[in-house]
Amino acid sequence: MFSQSVTIGITTYNAATSIERCLASVLKFNSSFQILVVDDCSTDKTYSLIEDITSSDINVEVLRNDENFGVAFSRNRIIENAKGEFIIFFDDDDESLPERIEEQYKRIVEYEEQFAKGAPVICHTNRKVIYPDKTEKIEKTMGLKLDCIAPHGVEVAERILLGTHLDDGYGACPTCCQMARTSTYKMLGGFDSDLRRGEDTDFNIRLALAGGHFVGVDKPLVIQTMTKTSDKSLSNEYFYWLKIINKHKDFIASYGQYEFTLDWLKLKQNWLEKKFVSFIFQFVKIALIYPMLTVKRVLNAWPNFLLNWRFSKFHSSANQD
Repeated sequence: MFSQSVTIGITTYNAATSIERCLASVLKFNSSFQILVVDDCSTDKTYSLIEDITSSDINVEVLRNDENFGVAFSRNRIIENAKGEFIIFFDDDDESLPERIEEQYKRIVEYEEQFAKGAPVICHTNRKVIYPDKTEKIEKTMGLKLDCIAPHGVEVAERILLGTHLDDGYGACPTCCQMARTSTYKMLGGFDSDLRRGEDTDFNIRLALAGGHFVGVDKPLVIQTMTKTSDKSLSNEYFYWLKIINKHKDFIASYGQYEFTLDWLKLKQNWLEKKFVSFIFQFVKIALIYPMLTVKRVLNAWPNFLLNWRFSKFHSSANQD
């Protein structure tokens, strides 16, 4: 039975207003799943709520960090303690539909049998995102086409870091809608705990460079409620994206695009922060220095325009509250 091969991993921090909803959706699943909850040293009543809700469930193990180390560290604790052959991650402000685990499990196993040839496979699902103003949007992931090779390998790393076009390669791959074999996470050494934001992006880059295949489920099986927290800011996003770029500097530089990538990041940040005068000056600058790269990047970035605009709007409102 597949349920005995899956570990559900939940990371949480100061989520007293949402953790009950998250756990309610998790506890609806088959009772034989191992459920690991890692509280990242919450300062509100999150931990006591978790203990109250899960105390009678023998399949739930609750771990607590003695310091606030960040979500990557917490996810690594899940990887270290997982008994399942697969891990499926949940965030503390999200809910998952009852069929999510089975759908992602089947997608991975069937793809492995048909196309993977021993390469690691990771699966994400589409998600319904609910913003603070109650706006709801369906955000898709990559690798949704069936009966064919999914985006994989270096091309996925190029898509993420260089913005190159990749068929069936658009869409987000956050950890909140992710599932893979435990061995895949261990092979890569888990998540980079130096990254308190963007750790999922870095993980996907490293998996791509290791030959990983990215498959998706074309259903919104995760309901993601965008909550405002202190670490969700445009300045933080820029800071950690810069760290990711520098971490993968050699890869980017091998294409002769390191300086361009830094300039593009500044351009994008000006646009997200609505600094339109700075945006125009930055755009003119890189267009003059890198005309062909700029044109290609603009064209390839267009499919994510609305996603980035909603991203900017959310983070701007989070900063104001």
